[in-house]
Amino acid sequence: MLRYLLLQTLVMLSICAYSQEITTGYQRALGSVKRKQVYVTWGYNRAYYNRSDIHFEGDGYNFTLHDVAAEDMPEKFHSDVYLNPKQFTVPQFNFRAGYYFRDNTALSIGWDHMKYHIIQTQLVEIDGYIDPEKYYNPEFTGQFNHEPILYNPSFMDYHHSDGFNFIRIALEKRLPFWRSRNGKHVLAMNGSVSLGTTMPWTDFTFFGVRHRNHPHFAGYGASVHAGFRYEFFNYFFLQVTAQCGWTNLVDIMLEDDLPSRAKQQITFFERAWALGGYIPLTRQKREDRQPAN
Repeated sequence: MLRYLLLQTLVMLSICAYSQEITTGYQRALGSVKRKQVYVTWGYNRAYYNRSDIHFEGDGYNFTLHDVAAEDMPEKFHSDVYLNPKQFTVPQFNFRAGYYFRDNTALSIGWDHMKYHIIQTQLVEIDGYIDPEKYYNPEFTGQFNHEPILYNPSFMDYHHSDGFNFIRIALEKRLPFWRSRNGKHVLAMNGSVSLGTTMPWTDFTFFGVRHRNHPHFAGYGASVHAGFRYEFFNYFFLQVTAQCGWTNLVDIMLEDDLPSRAKQQITFFERAWALGGYIPLTRQKREDRQPAN
């Protein structure tokens, strides 16, 4: 599944790269150049994760779970959540703001609020040690050497349910390819490359003891992004996007009152939609507002 989605992203990026052969002169003739404009978007996402290894180390344990499957945690639509100013950050959301410093080229910063949860119940491989004197449970304690184990709630529950947050800076390219005769509707492709930091809010339950930690900068990541925008009335747009990324979480907090930590690399695919708007900082030239004759 993830390979298929990754292929889709690469195809979209290839289209964007090919479209760069469209010259700035053509874009100006088309009458759709963004420069010295700010944009802001808000939307929602679904995320898909590749299998990964997770290393856990703390008081009485030091082990790795191999080839672990995980899923996102989408919030069902409820008006008291999605339309409530106090609750609208609960779902998996995307926020982004950017500035077009050159023709159709922008620098942006944003927050991808995804969620990550190990799928229960599943058979995984464990390697390491869990102290049987501290955690009395013969099924899940002792010395392990790449042995199969049934991951379930009586053992542990590990998720970034309050946010697998990816805060990233991106270099973006906007590529318009169609504009209506009256100049009020534009279709454009949008592609970017990103670098950023990860700030998970981890919920960790170990042998029935829950630790709901606070947000913590845990690592770094990179991604590529491609999508389409439908722009209308010069100032507003709807967009659909695909993003494929890799993150290296080297310092995940497990128990905030103890020096227990986890390490994990997460490869993800994200699809999202958003509503956005452009804010011109200078008066637009007439040729940028009107279609060519």
